[in-house]
Amino acid sequence: MYGWLGKTKHKLILSYGPPDKVSEDAAGGEILIYIKNYSMPYTPAPGVNPFNYSQQHKMYFINPDGIVYHYLVKYQEIPPTQVQVIR
Repeated sequence: MYGWLGKTKHKLILSYGPPDKVSEDAAGGEILIYIKNYSMPYTPAPGVNPFNYSQQHKMYFINPDGIVYHYLVKYQEIPPTQVQVIR
């Protein structure tokens, strides 16, 4: 991700595709947010879903000139009660 600092928004989108979300930042630019879902198996208590679900949020901060000036990665754990299982 360090490699994206100083690169253009255009090149970022060409590489990753359109972002999942776009938000404004306090500096008059925008934040491109890419979200990836993960499920990891683990050994639960009896009767509990045997997967741990989480999301990775990659956030690229774009200045008004269209240049990446900062990035941030956050992980969010999703409790099994919030996961919809489709069978």
